[in-house]
Amino acid sequence: MALTGLPKKQTPTALHQLMFVIQQMSNELLLAETGVGLSSVLIMSGLSQAVPSSQRAVAAKLRQTEANISRQLHVMKRQGLVTVRQNRKDKRQRDVLLTAKGARQYAKASSLLDKQQKDLLRLIATAEARAFGQTVDSLLKGLLIS
Repeated sequence: MALTGLPKKQTPTALHQLMFVIQQMSNELLLAETGVGLSSVLIMSGLSQAVPSSQRAVAAKLRQTEANISRQLHVMKRQGLVTVRQNRKDKRQRDVLLTAKGARQYAKASSLLDKQQKDLLRLIATAEARAFGQTVDSLLKGLLIS
């Protein structure tokens, strides 16, 4: 399936390049303003929606391995952003909760990312920005596991 509106030789990698640049910009912004990187904010996003959440559920939602999430949670725990505890019903599971500090950091990071997104969309015309937003929403609905 080809992307319309893009030069043919850019089509295979254009979305990847755009995603990479935006991720790098977001990570740099978050680290400078909050001391927390984008990967931690994505985990906090998952945790803010379900209390408590299992490490396995967070990994599934973000489409990452449990080992990767475990390493990141270890760092976040040292930063005081999350608490990790053994699940009472299944001792092999670990439940993860945002701390008050984690919730504050997530709120600040969300605000920063929202502003960054609005600034990026100002680079294109209003109608294009609206259409782009709708396209992104449709893609997310089609690709993500609810």
